[in-house]
Amino acid sequence: MRVNIDKAGNIVILDFSPVQAYKIALHMEKDGIDFYSDLAKQVRDPETQHEIEFLIEQEGAHLETFQGLLNRVKEAVDDKFEEDDIVDYIKARVFNGALEKQEAEKMEHRHTALEEAMNMERRSIVFYDNCLAHSRDVDAKAAFKKILEEERKHLIKFAELLRIKCINSQKGCIL
Repeated sequence: MRVNIDKAGNIVILDFSPVQAYKIALHMEKDGIDFYSDLAKQVRDPETQHEIEFLIEQEGAHLETFQGLLNRVKEAVDDKFEEDDIVDYIKARVFNGALEKQEAEKMEHRHTALEEAMNMERRSIVFYDNCLAHSRDVDAKAAFKKILEEERKHLIKFAELLRIKCINSQKGCIL
């Protein structure tokens, strides 16, 4: 992996390995689980709590998927990735936990949990798309494509849940 600074002063990470891709994905899924777990403690609406539990289960399934993929690629390579510093930076850029908690505390209706889940998936997709674009390693590109496929499935699933919820809501909602 290489880290460059572009003309605008942004840090650009290049040339990921598959191991690095999956380790980043694992950290981001764990952050998602932590966020939803914190959110579940704040929400009083039973239906919304049930939905948040579903989101936690989905993130857990992603975690298992990415761990399995990581285990497969780690068998073939020597893993020297010092992930902590770079992952902390990435997490701060993709998921701003403090800001997300503030937003969660302002939940005005029960659709907000799904909307926030969709926003997190969108940010993840943008992040992984950029990682894919800056990866030269064929196996790393394949890893990011697999991660993107999973994140897009999540986004579609959450959007469908929100759509169904809005259709079934007696109060309605704006999509």
